[in-house]
Amino acid sequence: MPPYELPPLNALRAFDAAARHSSFKAAAAELFVTPTAISHQVRQLEAYLGVRVLDRTPRSVSLTSAGAELYEAAAAGFADISRVVSRLRKGPTPVTLTLSATTGFLSQWLVPRLDEVRRLLPDIEFRLHAGNAPVVLKAGEVDVAIRYGRGPFPGAEATVLKRDTFAPVCSPRLKLTRASDLRRAKLIHIDGQRVPRPPPTWARWCAEAGVTGVDTEAGIRFTDGLHAVQAALAGQGVAIVSRVLVADALSAGLLSQPFVEVLRGETYHFVCAPSLSSRADVVALREWFQRNLMTPP
Repeated sequence: MPPYELPPLNALRAFDAAARHSSFKAAAAELFVTPTAISHQVRQLEAYLGVRVLDRTPRSVSLTSAGAELYEAAAAGFADISRVVSRLRKGPTPVTLTLSATTGFLSQWLVPRLDEVRRLLPDIEFRLHAGNAPVVLKAGEVDVAIRYGRGPFPGAEATVLKRDTFAPVCSPRLKLTRASDLRRAKLIHIDGQRVPRPPPTWARWCAEAGVTGVDTEAGIRFTDGLHAVQAALAGQGVAIVSRVLVADALSAGLLSQPFVEVLRGETYHFVCAPSLSSRADVVALREWFQRNLMTPP
């Protein structure tokens, strides 16, 4: 005996369409057949069941009491099948990984390398969260982050990636070669930097590099490091910035580092929610950051 006692499924489908539309003509249009074919299928169903399921009039059809009972079951079954088929055709729900980092790190370092990340993890759907304030890591909300600082990072598992350094950079068009050239250059300042501590100011750089005769307070001031980098790229002056964040511009020759003296910054860390530390995609992403950030700018 078969596991299910079912009528001919084509007949049941025709009945369902006719019952929904209260019309053989409309059911025929939905199923791309003729009204006569729909009528034939319904008669076949009624013959199989031994009861009448539709009352016919010249312009419409309506459910009998037996037909109403059958229609309720058929409609529910077809709806369940439709939902499952739709889900299967779309494929599995993609795994989403949310990564948080500072605006500067995302825009200047990570976004240009996103194609590499996608090739590394083609089945992962990435969401990028930009913000300079640390966020709470929680699987399913913000999964992983690139944190800049000394740590520790409570509630997260951290891996050291790279110690940052800061250096004066400018457009090659300025033709700076000696520290004394800074006396004629426009200095670019970034006010309000919270990390590293102490901040990488011109006064600090000149003191550590042994450069004298430079007015370390004069020049252009910005409150955002991205704007300072853009000004340096445009040839507006010399800025002290993270060498990690301008690594691509230095490699491409868009910026130059005219002096070897650098200031020590803080450390980049890869951090993740502890529950994700051994998940394959998180491990692969962490190792990718280790390979790429450990490469000198």
